[in-house]
Amino acid sequence: MNEIPLSNRLQEIRDLVALLTPVPDMALLLGVHERTLRDELDDLASPVSLAYRQAKAQIALKLRQRDIELAEAGSTTAAENVVAYYRDMLREE
Repeated sequence: MNEIPLSNRLQEIRDLVALLTPVPDMALLLGVHERTLRDELDDLASPVSLAYRQAKAQIALKLRQRDIELAEAGSTTAAENVVAYYRDMLREE
């Protein structure tokens, strides 16, 4: 397995998240055991977890922005997605 600590590979992790890479594939591409990666991601104080969650939030934001644009252009499916995003936002308050 790869000897570079995950905490020194934060940009790689961000890049993989940006490509919507599932955790098992990410572990393989990073050359680490999946359990090792999952343990890092589960530790909310870990820089790896923070980088992963920030990148995931950025991607979710881009997807929501795109759905809003498509909804404004008349896409019914996108409009339904936007309503679901709004409901999720209200639930999280």
